[in-house]
Amino acid sequence: MRVGLFVTCLVDLMRPSVGFAAVKLIEAAGCEVVVPAQTCCGQPAYNSGDRATARDLAKTFLDAFGGFDYVVAPSGSCAGMLAKHAAHLFDDDPNLRARFDALAARTHELV
Repeated sequence: MRVGLFVTCLVDLMRPSVGFAAVKLIEAAGCEVVVPAQTCCGQPAYNSGDRATARDLAKTFLDAFGGFDYVVAPSGSCAGMLAKHAAHLFDDDPNLRARFDALAARTHELV
């Protein structure tokens, strides 16, 4: 299994050790871990009502992480944004909505 690790900005900026520990944990479970170019999940923009920016960020995320068997994030709020909310940003585009729904189903919080 190929797992795309979404490090998140919080881990990247405040606790990089969490990212390294996540890689070790996922590899110990027998998965190949890939850390693609990181982006934002769009949650800050989404929560502040800036749906256009949130949609752009979610599309960038989809392009970066869409090819993995699973996506894992060591952040409940980022994983929740991706798994529960971001797909609705594409309600006007059935193709992108379907792609994001599929990605959301493969997205999990680390714990």
